Amino acid sequence: MAGTLIGSLLGYRFQKRLADRSERRNAVLAFTGAANEFIRSQYDWWHRQHEEPGGPAHIAARTEAFRLRGLVCQAIHQIQLLVPDDSLHSQAERTLDTISALHRATDREELRAMSVDARADLNTFVAQASARIK
Repeated sequence: MAGTLIGSLLGYRFQKRLADRSERRNAVLAFTGAANEFIRSQYDWWHRQHEEPGGPAHIAARTEAFRLRGLVCQAIHQIQLLVPDDSLHSQAERTLDTISALHRATDREELRAMSVDARADLNTFVAQASARIK
């Protein structure tokens, strides 16, 4: 009887650990997915504002970028709830800030350079998260 109880408890702990890891991994994937979409929207916003500042396409692109920024913020909050790692939280915030600045690039060259920084920040986040949630 004691063996059955111990086996049940060990099985429960193992399943709980796997479920927690899966939940943390899903939170990280939600952040990276939202961040990649946010990068794309920042590019769109930049191009629309340089084609026709204040035009309907520019306003729509800006609105979409703000919506996606909200999704990135939501994903960061989810990570903060599920992954107790302040350095990972800081890297997620840094990534958000870097991406948020893309639409302010003055020309294509600066946009490309800023994009490289944004992708590097996102890759750093993924590497940190990967090490943390294994």
